[in-house]
Amino acid sequence: MKQDVERYFQILQQVAFADDAYAIEVYLAEAFELGRALVDQKVPPDEVTHIHHEAVVRFSQTHPSLSFAQVADRLTRPLMEMSMAYGLAFREQMERQYQELVTSRLAQSHKLEAVGTLAAGIAHDFNNLLGSIIGFAEMAGDELAEGSSGKHSINHVLAASFRARDLVSRMLTFARQSPVKPVAVEVVAQIQETLALLSASYKGGLDIRFQTGIGRVTVMADPGQLQQIVMNLCINAADAMGHRGVVAVGLDFATFGDSAQVGICLTVIDSGHGMPPEVQERIFDPFFTTKAPNKGSGLGLSVVYGIVTQLGGLIDVQSRVAGGHSGTEFKVFLPLANNPSDGENG
Repeated sequence: MKQDVERYFQILQQVAFADDAYAIEVYLAEAFELGRALVDQKVPPDEVTHIHHEAVVRFSQTHPSLSFAQVADRLTRPLMEMSMAYGLAFREQMERQYQELVTSRLAQSHKLEAVGTLAAGIAHDFNNLLGSIIGFAEMAGDELAEGSSGKHSINHVLAASFRARDLVSRMLTFARQSPVKPVAVEVVAQIQETLALLSASYKGGLDIRFQTGIGRVTVMADPGQLQQIVMNLCINAADAMGHRGVVAVGLDFATFGDSAQVGICLTVIDSGHGMPPEVQERIFDPFFTTKAPNKGSGLGLSVVYGIVTQLGGLIDVQSRVAGGHSGTEFKVFLPLANNPSDGENG
């Protein structure tokens, strides 16, 4: 900033003592360029007037015998030029950043659309293959005695096939090409049922706790969609904590979006290791995962994002990787399906 004050001070002197109007315009053009340069240097707006103030003070100290009234008009003109240039350059910078953001979002949208189309095509073909594998494995299993090594092997084939079928289902959900029949889903009951299933599968040091003051409220969704949201978020939370600790699940009323739409907010909070910013930026990308090989498909959060968007909701994530409160909090906002009276606490 010291160099900027020096440059502006020289401009003030040149404008104050210029012999003709043309020379003044030349020096004012320098003030204009200085204003643009300050934006490139990321100098905050209040510093612009501070630079003018410092230069004027120095000017008065350098020329103590000069009556300020004689040059007051000339000394304000560089400030006007510098401020005008600063404002224009700042606006151009904001417009460029906005355009870059729009372009980036559009490119991401095209990327997701392409991946979704690819995923849907692969999933449909793979689903047909799985149908044959499961069908013939079940028929082979029927011909084998219970407890035999062959029956044991067939059961492993079927278990792996069912897991693969679940992955296909998730790929189709991500691609938004799976059939969806939205109905009024009772949220609290659905969450409780899903958490009961999850709690039964997790033993030992993991505790999944659900807290809400809502009695009965509904959203328009396919019955399995809400289950997938809760299950994927809770599984991620459990993995982040090494399956030890408390996963806090909450549900409350909330407003969201630009129109302050009334809806519900589902929160899933863990006390795991958290996510750095570069990971947070990519968590909703399909097939992106930080888990070890064979530990995750990278589709869980992509599916959640796709479902929430499809239902007209929003999803937000906050995470800390350091300090005494590391961990991650997901917030899923969904619009209500019923009138306000139906959403009252029961």
